[in-house]
Amino acid sequence: MIKSISQFKRITCTIACLATSSLLPAQVYAQSSSLPGSTVEAITIGNAQQTQINSFIQSWTERALSGSSSDVKKAMEALVNPVHQRGVSIAFRQAYARSLVPLMDELEGQDSVGSKLSALRLAGALSTPDSASRVQKSLKDEDLGIQIFAVSRIQSIFSNTTKYSPAISSSEIDSLIGALEKIAMENDVNRELLRSAVRALIQGTTLTSKDMGNSRSTAIKALSNVVGNQLRTLTVSDDPKFAQSLAIQATSAITASILDISSSTTSDATREAVGLAGDTISITLRRQFGKTLEPVSQRGLTIKSVRSAESLLYFARRKHAEIAGDSQSSIRQTGFSDQLEAGDDRDFRNDASGLLGPGSDLIRKFNFADERFVR
Repeated sequence: MIKSISQFKRITCTIACLATSSLLPAQVYAQSSSLPGSTVEAITIGNAQQTQINSFIQSWTERALSGSSSDVKKAMEALVNPVHQRGVSIAFRQAYARSLVPLMDELEGQDSVGSKLSALRLAGALSTPDSASRVQKSLKDEDLGIQIFAVSRIQSIFSNTTKYSPAISSSEIDSLIGALEKIAMENDVNRELLRSAVRALIQGTTLTSKDMGNSRSTAIKALSNVVGNQLRTLTVSDDPKFAQSLAIQATSAITASILDISSSTTSDATREAVGLAGDTISITLRRQFGKTLEPVSQRGLTIKSVRSAESLLYFARRKHAEIAGDSQSSIRQTGFSDQLEAGDDRDFRNDASGLLGPGSDLIRKFNFADERFVR
């Protein structure tokens, strides 16, 4: 783990430099060698194209391995640029990834934080099975900064897989989702690491069903479980703000994912989404019972979290019914956030308890534990 605040600041600075370098124009880093579009877009990679790839990588290797931060930034941007070009082919991505293995190995072998981050930067951009495995392995690094950056690279893999022709399978994507869920569910998980994992899983909820099958639903389930766990473990005396902020992000993203008509959602995923919505509402309901709910004038975050959860609850229930071929006519939008905003706490308590309490129709329909939401 990070041994000092100063070390954490150095790592954070390095991560920021690597991340923001992608915002700079590629022309700034023009080198004597470059890869033509015909190679980047090639359906198959022959000997001539492979020679071009090797020559291009070699032209930047010295800078990538140098001790100069500016040279490393330039090299990383140049080396990442080809796989972010429009029309990049799967064949090129795979060939390019294989040719970059020696450089990534050498960067990791330098055993410095900066070089490890550079290797991860390349691996995340490549988004191939081997590079994904390299990123996943770094989640177990003893250094918190490297763990956080590895999580952000998984987020990049999800994004690249959606944006470009995927060079990775749904099972390999599911493995990354499972690794994120595992690290985010640890009892003593660092908050910044958890926040990064939530962001990555949110990106996972945008994966397309056409290319990645049910991986989108796998991400929905993992995200619901991770954020729901944070909410369920809160007591009525705990400060809920951090968990509520995560819940707002997660419920909003999952709602958008479920409403995306271009991709499908499984019934297991909609069930977990309903569970997350209930967990989000539940912490406010339990705090109302425990008399620790804020005054109306201080409920901004609480109201926002409940409103976002209500939206997810409505659309997830409807999607679940649609998948099952059941009628949606009995599913109504709730008004819990309006009640909280108006100070109608008794009505909120009664209505929310009726929907989420032991033995309710929702509890039975989704086979939730009786005391999951009201206890």
